[in-house]
Amino acid sequence: MSNRQIALGLTAAYWIVAVVAAMVAPRGGWIDLRWPIAIYFFAIPTTVLLWIVAMGVHVIRPALPPSRFALIGIALPLIYATLGVGAGRLLSEWRGQHLEDQLRVASIAEFDDEPLRGDSGPIGVRLRYSAVYPRGLDLDEGHGAFAQLGTSASRNTFLIWRRAVTPRVSGHFQPGTYEITEDFVPAFLPRATVYAISQPTAADRCFRWSPDMSREQVADGNPEPLAVAIYLAHIPIQRPTKHVYRLADFYAAAAREGAIDCGK
Repeated sequence: MSNRQIALGLTAAYWIVAVVAAMVAPRGGWIDLRWPIAIYFFAIPTTVLLWIVAMGVHVIRPALPPSRFALIGIALPLIYATLGVGAGRLLSEWRGQHLEDQLRVASIAEFDDEPLRGDSGPIGVRLRYSAVYPRGLDLDEGHGAFAQLGTSASRNTFLIWRRAVTPRVSGHFQPGTYEITEDFVPAFLPRATVYAISQPTAADRCFRWSPDMSREQVADGNPEPLAVAIYLAHIPIQRPTKHVYRLADFYAAAAREGAIDCGK
């Protein structure tokens, strides 16, 4: 059997292994990546490497025994897989360390807040702050700096409504300063108020009370600075708002816009 015939047989074996592996491997998520990985990351690369070796052997060592060439062809995918896993692991570790270095020097430069006003008064709070990334950030806009807002008793008091980042982030954060604006509304506001439903049903207009936030707690609350937690890295930066807010004011504005207490 010639080296060319052995190469053809090994090529068929590589593709059979890839197909079988794709069929028996468990599906990792809602996107099925088994076939792309098996074909594009195993079958095609190993086939290309095998024929490069075959052509090299034909030119450099045409008298190489077929048995040795077969051993090279059998060892080739094992070496490729070992090097690929090792290189992937090293690359992952490098990216993780690089990201940690980027986050370590990131900071918050400016911070301010103001009432978020609707047609009938304040319905939430707008936060503005600047995130500084001297070394950039290898994450997309949705995974950059973000804030949580709540009362002194609970961080779940407010929900994020809208978020804007300036300048616009394309792919990942380039080195520089980014102005972030985030609008928060109380969690008890009706769906029609929060999501701007064009033709709300009666249920959409209902205040959404919970054991953690009742109508009585909102009505009896005093004006106070709200608690802000800004996440640049793993540990949040804690600070109060510059202005004081009263949850009852948000309740009254929503009521004037048509929100109702359906539990009455």
